[in-house]
This record gives sequence, C-alpha cells and structure tokens, in this order.
Amino acid sequence: MDYLLLAIAAIPSLLLLVALYLLAFRRAGPAMDGGALRELASLLTESRLELRAISERVLHLEEAQNRVQAGVTNLDRSLAQADAMARSLAEATGAVRQELSQAKASLSALQAQAQARQEVETRTALAVQRLESIIAGVQSKGVAGENIVEALLAKLPPEWQVRDFRVGNRVVEFGLRLPNNLILPIDSKWPATNLLDSLAATTDAQERQALKGQIEAAVLAKAREVRKYIDPGSTPGFGVAALPDAVYDLCCGIQAEAFQMNVVLVSYSLFMPYLLLVFQTTLKASRDLDLERLARYVEQAQESARLMQDELEGRFARALTML
Repeated sequence: MDYLLLAIAAIPSLLLLVALYLLAFRRAGPAMDGGALRELASLLTESRLELRAISERVLHLEEAQNRVQAGVTNLDRSLAQADAMARSLAEATGAVRQELSQAKASLSALQAQAQARQEVETRTALAVQRLESIIAGVQSKGVAGENIVEALLAKLPPEWQVRDFRVGNRVVEFGLRLPNNLILPIDSKWPATNLLDSLAATTDAQERQALKGQIEAAVLAKAREVRKYIDPGSTPGFGVAALPDAVYDLCCGIQAEAFQMNVVLVSYSLFMPYLLLVFQTTLKASRDLDLERLARYVEQAQESARLMQDELEGRFARALTML
C-alpha cells in the first residue's frame, strides 16, 4: 500500500520536471544547441522508462494487494470457522462436563447404594449369627440339629412322632413310629460345628483335607452312638443320623462304613423325604406280609378241611361196611 502511494506521488513530480524542461526549452528558443536537445530527449526517455517501471511496480503492487486481500479474506473465513469450531468445542466441553457431573452423581449414588448394601449384608450376617445362637443355644451347639429335626417332625401326624424314646438304659431324642409299630431311632445332635467353621475359614489344601478327615471321624463316632439305639424287639434293623448339609456333602466316602453299622446318614434337606420313604416302604411291606399270612392261613384251613373230610368219609365208609 505504501509503494502504491509513493508511485502515485512520484508521477506528478516527473510530469512537473518534464514541464519545466519544456518551458525552459521554449524560452531558450533557437538559442539552445543540439546538445541540450539531446539531453532533454534523454531525460524524457528516462522519465518514460521510469514511468513504465513505476506502472509495472504499481501493477505488481495491485496484484500483491489483491493476493493479500484474498489471503485476508481466507484468514477471516478461517477465523470464522475457527470461531465456530471453538463455540462447538465449548458446547461439547460443556456437554462432557455435564455428563461427567451426572456420572459423578451416579457414581456417588452407586457408592451410597453399595455402602447401604454392605450395611444390610453386615446386619444380615449379624442376624444370622444371632439366629444361629438362638437355634444352637449358648451351651451346646448340638441343640441346633435337634431344633431343626423338631421343626420337621412337627409337620408329621402326631401318632408318627416319638420323643425321648428309651432303648435299654439309653434315650434317643426322636423316633418315627412305623406302620409295624416299630420305632425308627433318630439322632440329630452335631456338636462339631467348630470343624465346619475352621474348614470354611482356611484355603490351604492340606489343612482342608485334615479337617475333612476329622469331620468324617466325628460322623463315624456319631454312627457308632446311633448303633447303640438299635433294638431288634422295638426298632427296625437300622437307625438314622441326621447331619447338616455341609457335613453330609463331605461324608460321601464313609456312607458304606456307616451303613455297615446299620446307620443311615441323612442330611437335613433330605430328612423329611427319607422319613416318608421309610414309612411308605414299611407300610407296603406290612401289607404284603399280612397278605402272605392270610394266604397261609387259608391254605392251612383248606388242608384242615380236607383232612376232616377225608376222616369223615373214612368213618362213614367203615360204618357202611359194618352195616
């Protein structure tokens, strides 16, 4: 822009200079020699060349100015786009900030829910512990099993239920009166709760195996105790040892050994179905036995009638012969 103004300002100066030479030339008139004319012609030629150069420079400057103007326009457009992008980015940043705030609020709510759930789980665990204390009692944890069996037996008909059944000089807590009037002895005490607690608390494989062996030994000791309640005159040929499900799951390997003692190991969850199965089987066997007895009685009666008929026919024949 400065070059253009300079060129425009230089044109009048050159024109003024040419005019001065022409004026001087006119005043001198014929007195001027040929050298002065040549000098004036040379000056005019130089002025013309300078004017042409100035025109070219002005043209270049205009082109440069146009390019600069186009660049400025592009820059304005780019700035406008950048401004639009900045506004869009600001809006996106605001949306992200809002979403982050919502996520933070949701996370806080989840943390509050998790804390509340943990408190509920803690209260539940304490309630379970209190319930275990109520069921098991404070003096003997073995009473817990008796309470469970007591609750299950209470659902059976009263005539089936037997409590404190005496076998010799021993008393078993529960019994099931069978259709053949025999009493199935049932022992439900499980005092070795500490072994289960220790097993649940450890992750060492060797220690778990050792505790499993101790639990199996305790179950076999309980089976030997139940075997003492078996009496051929008042009980069937076997007894029942009711066990917690966790203990029952660990004792699959000693079922046969307990059965050799005529003791059946039953978990609390299978206790009621097993009693009903035993009762139904005994009832069916008793009916079959009664039918067999009736068949034998009928056969004996028929044989006696046949003998009596033979004897009567023999006596009647002898009487006819004598007549």
